Amino acid sequence: MGKVEALEAALDDLRLRNNILLRLLGSLGEMNKEKIEEAVKEELEVSRKAGLIEDNREIQSTVENLTDSIYKWFVGDVEDIRAKMDEYRKKMEEVLKEQESKVIDVAPADFVKRLEPKEPNKGGGIIL
Repeated sequence: MGKVEALEAALDDLRLRNNILLRLLGSLGEMNKEKIEEAVKEELEVSRKAGLIEDNREIQSTVENLTDSIYKWFVGDVEDIRAKMDEYRKKMEEVLKEQESKVIDVAPADFVKRLEPKEPNKGGGIIL
């Protein structure tokens, strides 16, 4: 559990640093939607060539969605950010509820030893 918490802390730290650097980048020059879209296309192409993503027909919609999301974050569209965070939280709550409803029964360690062997079958093997 400690490792998971350490990973969460590292991820939060990385996210914060990334956000700060991107805000700094935005303050250095004119950032517009076209430049973001170009960068998204380049990154997806590099990822495709590296084999990290498959060739598919949905790349254009992925480009549009990522560009839109990054641009809204970049210009500080707080309403959109909050809506997406709320949606994410709802999904996480649903997943947690599903996990809680699933019951896994675990047999005690000596379960197999407590089973009494049945009569040997005609092949001579013992069935537990």
